[in-house]
Amino acid sequence: MKNKDLEINDNEKLTAFIEVSRDGLFSVCTDSNPICMIAGYGDSVAEAMEDFKECYNETREMWAKEGKTLPQLDFEYRYDTVSFLQYYGKIISLAGLQRLTGINRHQLSHYVTGKSKPSAKTVAKIQQGVTNLGRELSNVCLA
Repeated sequence: MKNKDLEINDNEKLTAFIEVSRDGLFSVCTDSNPICMIAGYGDSVAEAMEDFKECYNETREMWAKEGKTLPQLDFEYRYDTVSFLQYYGKIISLAGLQRLTGINRHQLSHYVTGKSKPSAKTVAKIQQGVTNLGRELSNVCLA
């Protein structure tokens, strides 16, 4: 159902970018949608995502007080490589990611610490390795 106050549908997906800044703080921000810009910040990806969700809820409340309706939105999260490696490093070790991608774990470590930045080709290899793992895991059935 189209919301008459906005040009955004209920449950429409907006992209939210997760990035780490040079000072080590994380941010989660929607793209430059002129209708609804939402941002969250924190010392970790988890803190930034929590702040982002809180900001979204506060924005909905503020709009309601103004007689407007901000629809229920879904977000697609896109990570920069550093944020992804730091956030999921608790689940996927660099050694494991090396096996998935063929990228040396010492090189991956340089990406995590910001000593070097991966090329577009390297980012694509990481993306492919993670996508393949996701597909494989989605087909696992435990007995």
